[in-house]
Order: sequence, then structure tokens, then C-alpha cells
Amino acid sequence: MARIAKLVALCMVSVPLAAQRAVATQTGSDDPPEIVALTSARNGFEPHATRLGISDDLLTQVRKWTWHPGCPASPSELTMLRVSYWDFSGKPRNGEIIINRSVADDLEWIFGRLFDHGFLIEKMSPVENYNGSDNASMDANNTSAFNCRDVTGQPGKYSNHSWGRAIDINPLTNPMILHGKPLPPEGARYTDRTAAHPGSILAGSFIVKLFEQRGWTWGGTWANPDYQHFEKPDVTQVSPRK
Repeated sequence: MARIAKLVALCMVSVPLAAQRAVATQTGSDDPPEIVALTSARNGFEPHATRLGISDDLLTQVRKWTWHPGCPASPSELTMLRVSYWDFSGKPRNGEIIINRSVADDLEWIFGRLFDHGFLIEKMSPVENYNGSDNASMDANNTSAFNCRDVTGQPGKYSNHSWGRAIDINPLTNPMILHGKPLPPEGARYTDRTAAHPGSILAGSFIVKLFEQRGWTWGGTWANPDYQHFEKPDVTQVSPRK
């Protein structure tokens, strides 16, 4: 059935009053409710996706904060991807993530359609800008991808972020629930996964279907659900550390 869109006045605490004219609640019979940008409000902004590679300065930061000898992916396998998105105030912006080159086509396609849809992302910046701290990046609700680190709660096993083949989107709004506890802890206010908040990733939502079309897995269905997380592992990669 075709989606039925409805614009309503927003009184939600999580949306600033100044932004209420720039976002709307969208509902449909087939999809969960969603708060999206009014995509007609581009004001001449032209969305794009650009692969920037890894500059010498960025490589220095990667080697300092998010990569070390023994990591399963080499820096030469990575690239910086700059994509357009709508922030929580409903304004179009460009953000950057470091990813594996092999998933660049997927993410260019996905983020292009997320922009057209009006999906909201609070911010998007490499985790190097948070000194490699996944916790600091999550606390800031920052969307990021590459970070050579263990799976949360599974020391000694590389996360798919270590290959640059996983991305966390609005991690505060979409917390991981590890043994009943939300991560980050401030994400406790977003544990009702039927409620729409800016940037929510809900079961059956547009963004979940979009990633699944390109063969990605959503962490929201796991035993310890990770609502922020999408991944597309290489079938040849080995996760445990040697």
C-alpha cells in the first residue's frame, strides 16, 4: 500500500522549537511512524557523495587513534566518504565517515536515498575527532564507521568496524541494549522502540529496509539488540584476534 504522509505540529522535547517548521511526522499503514526533514527546504543545497581517500594528515590521525599494527584491515583499504544528510534541525549538511572501499558503492546509494527521504542524522564525523573513543562518539550521538576495536562485550574478537564494514547511526537515539543495560547509558530514554524520535531506527522502517536491500544486517534483531548498528561482513574475514 502506498505510504500516506501526514504533517503535524511537533511538541516533542527531543525536537527544538526552532526546528518544528523544518521537520514533520510521517506515518503510513505499512511503516512505523517517523520524524523526517521537509525535503523541499533545500534552499539551493545540492546533495552529493564524494570519496576523498585518506590524506596524509588523516592517516596520521587514523594511526594515532583508531588503527594499530595487527588490525585486520590496512589503512590502504579505507577511504573517507563525504555524504549529505539532514540534521536534527531539518537543515541539509555534509558529513564524513571512514569506511572500507569495498562498501563505498553501497553507502553512496543508501545515503543518497536517505537524504531524499528526509532521514535525520544529528552529526556525522570520523571517530578520530573523538580521540578514537567509541563512548565519546556515542554520547555525542555521532554517526561513524571505521574503528579498529573489539566487539562490545566480547574482548578479543574484532568488531566489523575494524574492517570499516559497519556503521553506527545516531547511537544515542538508537542505543545498544547489552544484557538489559543501554549503551550509551543516556540512551535509556530511547529504549521504547515503538516511539518515533528524530533519527530513530525502528523495526520495519525505511532505513532498515534500505540497508537490507544492499545485503546489510541490522543489529536491532540480535539477542542483545544494537539498534544503531548496520554491518556487511566480508565472508572471508576472520574476527578473532590471532
